[in-house]
Amino acid sequence: MKRQVALDTETTGKSDDGTPGDHRIIEIGCVEIIDRKLTGRQLQLYVNPERSVDEEAFAVHGISDDFLKDKPKFKEISSELIDFIRGSELLIHNAKFDVGFLDKEWMLLGLSERTADMATVIDTVSLAMKLCPGHQVNLDNLCNIYDVDRSARTMHGALLDAQILAEVYLAMTGGQRSFNFGDGLSAVSEKHWQRPSGVKLPLMPVEPQRAAVHTVNLIELAQSRPLKEVDGVSFAGSTWSDAFDVPFLKKGEEESKKEYKLRLKAQKEEMMSKLLNAEQLKLYEEYLKEDQRQYKEWEDRVMGRIKKDEEK
Repeated sequence: MKRQVALDTETTGKSDDGTPGDHRIIEIGCVEIIDRKLTGRQLQLYVNPERSVDEEAFAVHGISDDFLKDKPKFKEISSELIDFIRGSELLIHNAKFDVGFLDKEWMLLGLSERTADMATVIDTVSLAMKLCPGHQVNLDNLCNIYDVDRSARTMHGALLDAQILAEVYLAMTGGQRSFNFGDGLSAVSEKHWQRPSGVKLPLMPVEPQRAAVHTVNLIELAQSRPLKEVDGVSFAGSTWSDAFDVPFLKKGEEESKKEYKLRLKAQKEEMMSKLLNAEQLKLYEEYLKEDQRQYKEWEDRVMGRIKKDEEK
């Protein structure tokens, strides 16, 4: 029996050189694979990092300090995580990043073991670079290459990324004829990956404000991505859901940047009114106000507008 675990983490941020620095893990997601089959067994852990989440990181995953304040500390969930991954083959996309954070947590706990001592680590970025030479190897692009269905997923997060990674890995390594990379040719999958009919990967419950923020982020991404033409009209949208399909707005030759941005803003607000209810719109407005407040506070601190005695 071969047991593999697709793993992903979310963090409070990262240092300028990409290492953990003084940052911590805030979410861990694991998906189990046994003998190349998704078992449906998974693990999701939220962690109180005992520090604040950086603004840049919050913009990516939407996990707030308020959401994390009542979550267990890493030492309280460490045994459950170790039990889940020990002895497995860990599949991690850009393993250096996640393993670096995990190893820091083991060190803070005073453990002599590191992640590589608990499990075999496979970096799926390195694997994808061999199997897909010349292609971008981020998860979104690999989903497009291997026709992995993402339509049921509308949120980012460690568990959801681990689910995507598990399916991409199975598709990427399925039906291979050889691993001879000497001639520059990659192994080819004989057919598209299809999720086994008996396995369902449920959507994780998400706090309402985080869901609203993510929906708006998807709207903005959809607006910038022309996907298809219908009756001569170019449409933008998302491969995640047809709900984000809108006419693609291209800047006119005589149009100023300000005028173009106003058109985009009007389209975005129209989509928000369709995809978000009144409560979600209110939550999004509250998020914007808090985000602007934190940014102003950060800007004042950086520019020296707040004196040290005022910070205290």
